[in-house]
Amino acid sequence: MENNPSIRKKWFSKIYLPILLGILIGIGITSLWKKTESSGLQAKDDPDYVRLEEPKTEIDDISMTRRNAIVQSAQRVGPAVVSISVVQTRIVRESPLSSPFGDDLFEEFWGRYFRPREYKQKVYSLGSGVLISKEGYILTNEHVIRGAEELKVTLTTGAEYEGKIVGQDVASDLAVIKIDSKDLPFVQLGDSEDLIIGEWAIALGNPFGYLLDDPNPTVTVGVISAINRDIKRDSDEKRVYRGMIQTDAAINMGNSGGPLVNARGEVIGINTFIFSTSRGSEGIGFAIPINRAKGILNDLIEHGEVTRAWIGAKVQSLTPLLASSLNLENVRGVIISEVYKESPADKAGIKRGDVITKVESQKIRDVSDWEDFTTLARVGKPLNITSIQKGVQKELTLTPGQLPLKEAEEFDGLIGMSITNITPQIAAQLGISDPAGVIITSVKEESKAYGVGFKEGDIIRQIDEIHIGNVKEYKKVFSSLRKNQKILMLVERDQNLYLLSMIY
Repeated sequence: MENNPSIRKKWFSKIYLPILLGILIGIGITSLWKKTESSGLQAKDDPDYVRLEEPKTEIDDISMTRRNAIVQSAQRVGPAVVSISVVQTRIVRESPLSSPFGDDLFEEFWGRYFRPREYKQKVYSLGSGVLISKEGYILTNEHVIRGAEELKVTLTTGAEYEGKIVGQDVASDLAVIKIDSKDLPFVQLGDSEDLIIGEWAIALGNPFGYLLDDPNPTVTVGVISAINRDIKRDSDEKRVYRGMIQTDAAINMGNSGGPLVNARGEVIGINTFIFSTSRGSEGIGFAIPINRAKGILNDLIEHGEVTRAWIGAKVQSLTPLLASSLNLENVRGVIISEVYKESPADKAGIKRGDVITKVESQKIRDVSDWEDFTTLARVGKPLNITSIQKGVQKELTLTPGQLPLKEAEEFDGLIGMSITNITPQIAAQLGISDPAGVIITSVKEESKAYGVGFKEGDIIRQIDEIHIGNVKEYKKVFSSLRKNQKILMLVERDQNLYLLSMIY
């Protein structure tokens, strides 16, 4: 039976074939189940249903790289950047006619017989700023808000506020304004001493914001091109730009006052100006180091101005002839020509004839360098001075003091101003050779003194024909005046004499 083919075929079809088919069907069902499970195609009403994540693709990797440090820094700082709109008024003077013979000649002729036409003109400008506290304090450039009659601050949310000037300082070109709001986004101030040339620099602000109906700041990116850049200034320029940060991040009109940020989202500088031949960004922009701003913020917020420091010494440039007479070779610096008694310089051990070659880590090349440092010096903050005394180099510590004029006892000047006597310390501070007279310490706005044209620092030498020696003599003259009496005052200002007339 076993060798009969018909019988074997019969047994195969009845027993083995069903078993084989069952095995194949089982394999197919198992494979289909695993595929369904891997695709997440479980029934949604299954309590164990879990939608599995799609496998990552190359596009996901690109999306992750887009959110780099620059993007995160911009997003961190952006909400604290504000737009500042300023309204100023300037006086425009013009002659009613023009001349074919030249404006200068015509102005001279016309001015003798006719007064030029004057009118007021409103000037609108735009700048940027950055919130430094949740209470609404904003740091910006002094030149952005200088002479402002109206200030409007716009946040990135579109909210607008009236801005109030809290404090401003011309020398450092920094100012603080405030808006009346709370719980505002604000930035973290970094360390401008910890900069690396070549590291990322991100400039935020509102360039040409008046053309764009969008309160969100513009972001430009570059690197720190250089640090400790000293910008030469004109003799009549009051602003001092020393130790500036140079960057090639694009800075344009309207960017002034905005923050310069590092890759960590920390403010390292305040965008201030550019060098340009086209009035547009050419990759040479400058920012005030944030450490300088941190050094004066308290003064600006608490006093409205920077408390100037007093050194108490006069200097002159070290010429080759002077260097030769002092047996100095290849030395640049300033030579001390006078030291005032009991002044900070005197207490530091500085003597007449000393040559100052360095303050802190910066070389002193001439009088301009020295004046810049004394302008930026802070009361009570010690300075390391490198001095050559009788051919020997010495390291001295000088602690600047309060200006004598600020510490002087004030008296009522009777016409809306305060006055004081000219002490030896005040004479030394202001370089006054004649101590006779009274010096004006402050003038109230809208007062009679303000209307006449008196300014802080003016010295009143004479009233009519009477010489004034001190405050007592000044008050004696005023006590003898009649109401509506016309008087003539001799005033010294910046070592020049002027006559000012007023009706008492």
